[in-house]
Amino acid sequence: MIVMLGDPGWLGGSCLFGAKVGAAIVVALGLGFLSVIAGCSDPDTPIIDRLSETEEARFRRGRQVAIPCWTCHDLAGRVKKVGPSLQGIYGRRSGFSPDYVGSPSMIAATIEWDDPSLAAFLRDPDRFVPGNRMVSPGIRDRAALADLLFYLRHVTAPGARTQRAR
Repeated sequence: MIVMLGDPGWLGGSCLFGAKVGAAIVVALGLGFLSVIAGCSDPDTPIIDRLSETEEARFRRGRQVAIPCWTCHDLAGRVKKVGPSLQGIYGRRSGFSPDYVGSPSMIAATIEWDDPSLAAFLRDPDRFVPGNRMVSPGIRDRAALADLLFYLRHVTAPGARTQRAR
């Protein structure tokens, strides 16, 4: 890879400074290229590696459906947002999440999240749990909802993104 930076002294009157910038650019581009080759750019690679082609297509569609969710929710539980982290949502009781206090209506609902309860909630949050704080019109498209649940089931499992295919 060749990077042309211009005449000597092009920045700050110092050839050495220009050389350092050029070297930094080459290193940054090289590392970016290597991370793409190694699959490091996609944290879902360990999950996708274990899926069939059909499942991978569902997973990728579900990931697209999930994009608006990340405005309010964090997947890994590392960033505090308006809504609870979705890490470990399956089997968790409604209104309870590490570092998040659920609304009184979600706590009172005593739902254990699974595919049927998540589907009903995500289809029409206000109808399923009146008084909850989630701002969403709901997901009416059944195929999109099924793909979203498929995606969530895979990415929210404990250690999902660290397990490699066998």
